[in-house]
Amino acid sequence: MKLGAMASTGSKRLLLQLGRNISYFGGRSCALYRCPMQPSQHTPIKNTFFSSTAAAIDVEVEVEEPVKNTTYSDLIRNRNKPSEKTFEKSIEKEEKPPFTYGHIRYINKEKGYAIIRDEVSNEQIHLKFTNIDISESAQHNAKFVNPVFSTGARVRFQVMPNPRNSAAMSAYDVQRWNGNKIPLLHYKDALTIALKSRAWLGHRCYEILDEEQDAAAMSEQIRQAYEDSNKSTEWARSQLTDSNKIIKECKAELGNEVFDILENIYQIDDVQRKVEEAFLRCERTLKELELLGIREEEEEPR
Repeated sequence: MKLGAMASTGSKRLLLQLGRNISYFGGRSCALYRCPMQPSQHTPIKNTFFSSTAAAIDVEVEVEEPVKNTTYSDLIRNRNKPSEKTFEKSIEKEEKPPFTYGHIRYINKEKGYAIIRDEVSNEQIHLKFTNIDISESAQHNAKFVNPVFSTGARVRFQVMPNPRNSAAMSAYDVQRWNGNKIPLLHYKDALTIALKSRAWLGHRCYEILDEEQDAAAMSEQIRQAYEDSNKSTEWARSQLTDSNKIIKECKAELGNEVFDILENIYQIDDVQRKVEEAFLRCERTLKELELLGIREEEEEPR
């Protein structure tokens, strides 16, 4: 009795599975195999291979739960489809389009653009300064962007259609020819961004602490405000690449101030006080730069 009942149960499952395998390719196939169940009632069986003797063996068949709104053809299509995690990894590893190489032909810093000449096609490509770095932090601080490059410099870049002129091309994601970043900030602008982001953090913390809410919510909001503030500061720091050059420039400005004071020595009442004030300004700037990680580095002996 047991074997007979199991054989009957196994045969029904086999018949239902075969009916399911065919039914979703068309209603006629379901009628042809005389499957008594509607397609929506079919239960997918994990092991789709049954021999004639498998039904008579005392084994348990593992059955999956029915999948709602899923047809057999969907299962076939998705059988070899990568999982979401695999798909995400493939996106991360997806390579960018190949870079185009060219030379800076013209720069207009007042209007914030440059012209690049493609070294292969000789085509002139428009470059807006704010498209050099398309990251969120760069776009947020776009008004401070002042790229450090000169005419004749070789660069590599991506191209896209110009939004104002579909027949022309625009450059974006621009780097030096060897892949190094193009610094986009003068050190004074970097300091301004850092100071403004800290000031914003102070105002935001005051607003949070002034609201009546539990300590956990306040802590989370302050942490988020700090992360937002630090994002701009880190981006500003990343634009200062040559520490020694920046420090020399800062000290050179002190020299210019002292020269102007001494040049007009007969028109200034307290020369010593003016010179000391200039020195203190330079010293304060150097300390602020140090907070951004800009320190004078020892040059290697030649």
